[in-house]
Order: sequence, then structure tokens, then C-alpha cells
Amino acid sequence: MSAQLDIFFAQLQQQLSHHFCRQLIVLEGDCEWATTTATVIGKHFSQRLWAGDNAPMSFVSSSLKQSKQWLGQEFDMVVINALQGLSANTLGALSGTVKGGGILVIIAPPAWRLPNISSPFYHRLGRLFLDPNVMLIQQSQPVELLSLAAIPDYFSTAQIFTDVNLQRGCLTAGQADAVDAIIKVATGHSKRPLVLSADRGRGKSAALGIAAAELLQTRTIRIAVTAPSFACADTVFKLAKLRLVTAEQPQRHQLYYGTSQLEFVAADEIVNRVSEFDFIMVDEAAAIPAPILMALLAHHNRLIFATTIHGYEGTGRGFEIKFKQQLTAKMPQWRSYHLEQPIRWATGDPLEAWTFKALLLSAQAPNCVGIDVVFDADAIHYSVLPTSELAANERLLSQLFGLLINAHYQTSPNDIQQLLDDPELSLIVALQAKTIIGCCVVSKEGGFDAELAQLVMQGKRRPQGHLLAQSLAAHLGYAIAAQQRCYRILRIAVADSFQQHGIGTKLVDAVLQQAQNEKIDYIGTSFGAANELVDFWSHCSLRPLRLGITKDAASGLHSLLFVKPLSSAALLWFDDAVTLFSASFICQRVEQFSQLDSQLFFKLYSQNVQQPLNYGLSLTQIDHQLQIFIQGGLGYDVVVASLESWLSQYLLQDDCTWNDDVGFVVAKILQKQSWSVVGERYHLASRKIAQQHLRNIVARYYSLSSQVY
Repeated sequence: MSAQLDIFFAQLQQQLSHHFCRQLIVLEGDCEWATTTATVIGKHFSQRLWAGDNAPMSFVSSSLKQSKQWLGQEFDMVVINALQGLSANTLGALSGTVKGGGILVIIAPPAWRLPNISSPFYHRLGRLFLDPNVMLIQQSQPVELLSLAAIPDYFSTAQIFTDVNLQRGCLTAGQADAVDAIIKVATGHSKRPLVLSADRGRGKSAALGIAAAELLQTRTIRIAVTAPSFACADTVFKLAKLRLVTAEQPQRHQLYYGTSQLEFVAADEIVNRVSEFDFIMVDEAAAIPAPILMALLAHHNRLIFATTIHGYEGTGRGFEIKFKQQLTAKMPQWRSYHLEQPIRWATGDPLEAWTFKALLLSAQAPNCVGIDVVFDADAIHYSVLPTSELAANERLLSQLFGLLINAHYQTSPNDIQQLLDDPELSLIVALQAKTIIGCCVVSKEGGFDAELAQLVMQGKRRPQGHLLAQSLAAHLGYAIAAQQRCYRILRIAVADSFQQHGIGTKLVDAVLQQAQNEKIDYIGTSFGAANELVDFWSHCSLRPLRLGITKDAASGLHSLLFVKPLSSAALLWFDDAVTLFSASFICQRVEQFSQLDSQLFFKLYSQNVQQPLNYGLSLTQIDHQLQIFIQGGLGYDVVVASLESWLSQYLLQDDCTWNDDVGFVVAKILQKQSWSVVGERYHLASRKIAQQHLRNIVARYYSLSSQVY
């Protein structure tokens, strides 16, 4: 066998190198046979990585959990030992480390291709191993049956990348154009940010590094690079240093060239340091919380947002759709550039095509693929979609995943695996003309025994999953909620062209009906506290029970927990929890939530607080102080108790609506934001002007008829 494999893979390596494309090899058999076979194959590929157990000495070894650390590096051969399992994200991440002329080898058990034995996700992968672009080598089949894969006609000989610009070192005309576009943002008219997008292997980060080097070399400039981690931005610094040989690099994240500098700044620090830099590059922008990106837009005029469209995290297209809408509203003269031609492998690469198909990276929502479906309320059906049907229907699976990608930045290939394999997940879909136009992903949780529920409440146990049930027990002290059964809504999405027709609300109604049929005690959801989401879930009759103290790393927002009780047993603790939220929110408004978005603060306060602030002041005392304050007497610090008493009651009136005036008084009087903060936020030049602005607002809105108590 060894000699035959030697000859075969020697020829395959030459063929792949000649055409600069990559090949997926699947070794189907036991560990000993697969390891021996992979070792023989490895003799023909110089740079080799083995991810998983039983790595031979001739390979660089890595655990599957460490797959992210290899992003940005290149290998001729990558082996994934999947005999003990494989995550979709790991497959996506490692496939991108294989360079043109190389191979990805997956060691898989034969059971993956047998129905009712493997999980639905693995069985789907097993079916895809039969794709013509995949070379399947089975322990049970003789090696003599192997034949070289036919390279499609559109592949020519290997692409020879020459420097299209001797000074820059760009490898394609597209990359050179991208560098031009980046430099123009830094040197041309302000307020014209650039969105640079690309699939993996197109030289996006390299273009940032090349442009940074040219800017450092030709002018005095301070450039910041921010990304989810320095590892994501490492290529930018390597390319810049490569072109600026004499540049000083005292630390990995800092580069100095004369009086110019390039510095990496963590995403959670960049907003506070924007004034230090002339130009800001945001790499892998899709993985950075949206509020940070919006804050950058509000405080800096020269920005580039680079993102991977079909990355292993699968977040780029959802980012593009949502962020570009906000970008148009803030800076309508923004521009975009898309890098099309691969640099690290050939156009039309078979491994890239297979990976896109396997991980649904190209999945499109229905309104994005030209399906001729027009909204018809009477034609929409809401029902549970069994995961078994989803696993067997690639069209439905692609539609569903396309919806989730468009709706949620953080949707990743691992979500496919969870959708297909988790027995506690349910899918409620809105179908019209056999097309999924909306979906709701629901997880069944809770049902702990009394002892485990108590341990969770005491912080001594954290079982995997059950996030809603555990949060109510551990964060609010309701062990009984963890004993009861609940539905947690993980995701809800509606195709863009079908939004604003009530489909989302009807999906939630369908979830409620399903929950009642199964005698579920309560439903709930947890999400980044954005104004529009608070409006939606409030409209669906759910109530907030907890606002997270710290901001979520993914969304950059406080996490907000909403719940609706369904059983009389759930009502026993729910009413108490509502009262607790009201009291806690009032007490946390200064210390924990002083910087909370004032409109969000207004919504949560006006809709949920049960009693206004009461300092024991009479109506006469309050009126006396505020009348003097309105006329220019008494300072803010003297009348603050009267101001809080009046405003806390005014916000609870039915006719109180949100506007900028209300936002200002909420921020200053209830959230206790400093004069400098509210002055900057509302464009007031000095503390004196801000104080007069407060007097003017109180004069407009104060009325003795407002009942304080």
C-alpha cells in the first residue's frame, strides 16, 4: 500500500501545485490505519499540521480546541483527526490555513455516512464526502481504485503572482486598488469611510499593512489598528514592518517610523483614544460590537472597516447588511471595495467551494436569491419544523441559515451543528410558497430537581446550557424557576422584504401556543439591550426581569432578560421578580447604569418602575423650589431632591413621550451624568450653558398638576 500511495500522492501534489488549487482528502477508517496512511501522504507535503489526537512526530501538533491560533498561518497539509468529533467552526478555521497546492485531510469514522447511527450534522458531512470534488479513501476499499481527480477546465497553470507595483508589493491588481482606496481615506476628503470586504485568502489584511507602510513613509501620521484581538491584526504589522525595514518595533503592537506611528489598540479601548490618532483601521469589523463601531463613526472622520464576508465565524454578511444601513445614515458618502481574486489559492478552488457548501457560508435569505414570493398574510403558515426534515433538505437548511446570518452578526457554522444535533432545540418557521420567510429558534430548559436548583441558586453548580433557568436562579434567587420547565427563544429572524408585517410577533405567538401545548411554565429570552428589541419584546407581552451589570463582549450592550409566565406556578415568583426589577433598577441607576443609553433608560423606567422616588417632600416644597429654579435662582445641587421627585413621577405618566429634552433631564437628574458628559453629548459648549439648558427644559415640562405622590 505504501508504494502505491507514494506514487499516487506524488502525482497529486504535482497536479495541485501546477494548478495552485487545494484538495479535500477523507480517510475513512480506524485510527491506526488512518494515521499510517496520513504519514505516508505527508512525505509529499513539507509544512504539515495535525489537529486532534495521535499526531505523528513528523507533524506540528495541535488540539482541535486550539484551531483559532493557526489563523493567518499557512500549511501544505492539514490533518483533522475527527474520530472523536469535530466542530463546524474548527473545520472552517483550519480549512483556511491550507495554501494553494495543499491538501486538507479529514480522518472520519465510516459511521458518519450511515443513517440513524451518527448525528444529523455528521451524517450530512458524510453525504458531502461523496461530492465529486472530494477524494474519499476507505480502509475497506483497495488503494488500486484511487485515481487522480480531474481538474476542471477553467484551471490553467499555477498563478504566478508578480509585484504589480514594485514599491508596494501588491500581488494582484485588486489588492493594489484596495491600497489606493485605503490611502485615499487617510489623505482625501474627511467623513468618507471605506468598507473593505473579502473572502478569506484575498489579501485584505495585507492590503491594510501595505497601505499603513506607505502612509508612515510619506507623511507624519498616527494610525490606530483595532480588531477583536491582536492575532487578527498581526498580518497588518508584519506587512508594514516588511516594507519599512528601518522601522522600530519595541513591542509587537507598536511600530515607529520617524515621527509616525502604527499602534494596535484593543476594541474596548479605541473609543476612549480616538483623539490620539489621525487614521483608524478596523480589521475584522464584523466581530466588534456594533456600539463601538457607531461610536467611532460619531467621533472620528477617517475610518476604514475591513471584514471577511464568508469567514469561519460566518458573521461578515450580516455585518455588511446591518452596518451599511447605519453608515448611510451617518456618513452617506462612504465607499466600499470588495477584493475578489484569491491570492493564497486559485479562483474556483475545490476546497473553498466544498467548505462554503458544507458550512453554508454562502447561504442566502429568501429575499436575497430572487425567489418570487410577495407578502401575503393569508398564505403564511406557522409551524414546527422537525430537525430531521431540515437535515434532509439542503434547500430549507440554506434558507434558514441565510436568515440567521442576515439577522445576527454572531451567527457561526457551529450554529448549524447545534440546529441539527441538539435534541432540546425546536424550530418554529413562517412558510409561504414552501419558502422560509421567518424563523424562531427555541431551546427547552429547566426541569432541575430541587437539590440541583438550590445549588445553582447558591452559585455552587453551573450545568451546561439552561441559561434562562439558571439566570433566574443564580442572579435573581428563584430556585423554583430552575425546577420549572421553560422555553428560551435563542434567535428570531424575518427576511428583510417581509419585515414590518407582524411576522415576528406571530412567530412568538406560535412559540407561546407550542409552549402551552407542552405545559411549559414560562418563556423568555436574553438579548443585547437595544431600543428596538426592547420595543419588540414588550409588544409581545414579555417583561424585563434582569439587566446585566457588565456589557456583553459580543454585542457591546448590557444583556437584558425578558420573561412571560404561562402557568399559575410561574406567577408565584414572577410578580415578585417584576417588583424586584423595578426597585433594583431605581437603585442601580447611578452606580451601575449611569452611562446606559438614556432612551433605553427611559423605556425601562417608564414601562416598569412601579413607584416614583419619594424623599418625603410635600408638593408645596417641591413647587416652591422648582419655581425659583425655573426663574434662575437656586442651583442644581440645592434643588436636586425636588428635581428627582418631579421627574421620577413625570416619566410614569401615560402622556410622557421620549424626545431629546427628556433624554437630557434623564441623563443629568436620574442617571447623574457629569456636566461635561451631558454637555458633550448634547453639544453644549460650557457647564454654564448646560445648566441654563436644564432650567429651560424644566420650565417647559414642569407643572404643578403632575402628581408626585
